[in-house]
Amino acid sequence: MKRFALEIGLAGLLLLTLAAWLLGHNLAGTWVVGCVLALTFVKGQWLIDQFMGLRQAPQWLRWIVSGWLLLVVGMTALFNM
Repeated sequence: MKRFALEIGLAGLLLLTLAAWLLGHNLAGTWVVGCVLALTFVKGQWLIDQFMGLRQAPQWLRWIVSGWLLLVVGMTALFNM
């Protein structure tokens, strides 16, 4: 059962990646950059929680890693808009 959950999680990540790629290559505009970065943030948070195992980690550690992700996505948005 755990393997099935892992496969579902990986399929979800692949779908989010495909959605971001399709948006980025087929459309133009600042709203597209915002959508792609939002999808990137969702994927990153999902990886932090599920695959890095920080859902059960101490809260301060989860906040630090999530803050780093927000900083990277925010700086990317700042320099691409």
